[in-house]
Amino acid sequence: MATKILIPTDFHVESLNTLKLAVNLIEADKVDVVLMYAENLSSSITELLFYNPKKIVESLKTSEFEEAISILKNRYETSINSISYEIFHGYRVAALEYFIESKDIDLIYLPKTYKLKMPKNGFDPIPMIKKSNLTYKELNWEVGNHTSEEVQLNTLFSN
Repeated sequence: MATKILIPTDFHVESLNTLKLAVNLIEADKVDVVLMYAENLSSSITELLFYNPKKIVESLKTSEFEEAISILKNRYETSINSISYEIFHGYRVAALEYFIESKDIDLIYLPKTYKLKMPKNGFDPIPMIKKSNLTYKELNWEVGNHTSEEVQLNTLFSN
């Protein structure tokens, strides 16, 4: 059975450094990766009627982000079993703990110095994870001041 890990994402290529480092650290044969995006849920009835998490994820992914995911899958094909996306909507630590438990997450990896740059209605779940009773590991890498996703993509795979 594969180890299931959770990594918060902001859909920027640089945030995938956490995934790259986590896969290098894990000694399991196979890893199922859950990239979690945290978003405030709309209170609009119309928006809730047409709520579609797959469309939200697709609207957030850039071509560079998808290319980086594809490269990671190819580079770590013997380690990465699957990569999936989950959206978390919650305002309380208890909701987050239940979310993690319901997804059968074994390990949580967080970036130590990288600050998530959340788009649209997103929020950074890292403070909530740190307040919880969940076990997590922080991974550190040198954060660049790259403005271009393409430059971030090249930086991600230069090491």
